[in-house]
Amino acid sequence: SPPLPLPPRSLQPFLVQMAPITARGLKTLKPARVVRTSRKALTTVAAIGDPASLTISACTAGSLFLGRFAFLDLQRDRVAKQGLPVQNGVTHLEAGDKRSVEFEGLFATNDPAGFNLVDLLMWGSVGHAVGFLVLAVGSFKAGTGYDFSVY
Repeated sequence: SPPLPLPPRSLQPFLVQMAPITARGLKTLKPARVVRTSRKALTTVAAIGDPASLTISACTAGSLFLGRFAFLDLQRDRVAKQGLPVQNGVTHLEAGDKRSVEFEGLFATNDPAGFNLVDLLMWGSVGHAVGFLVLAVGSFKAGTGYDFSVY
């Protein structure tokens, strides 16, 4: 197959080829590669064990672990302190708004600590955001050579 065209010269300094993650000398992981699927379309094919996938997965798993085992009690205490929303000193339910009742099925869980679907989505999205931040900082550092150490 013919070689892929190079990007414009103005973008070339920003494109960085990520090296595979090595753990104890193991170099079996392959970075993502770009494959031509038609004349105009390019598709990125990520191998299992791609450094970006591992980074996002590790950050998400770490965030879920911290959310479940470290911050769940703090989060529940803050919600309990805040209480239900009130208007003129009366909660919406007491004022007659029958639709202000929380949907119980959303918070139902078999977890002994009460980690539910809302917690899962929240802590998972935090983990994804942290993972992409790690990748962005690593890409910036590799592309520019900037040293983030404090002098």
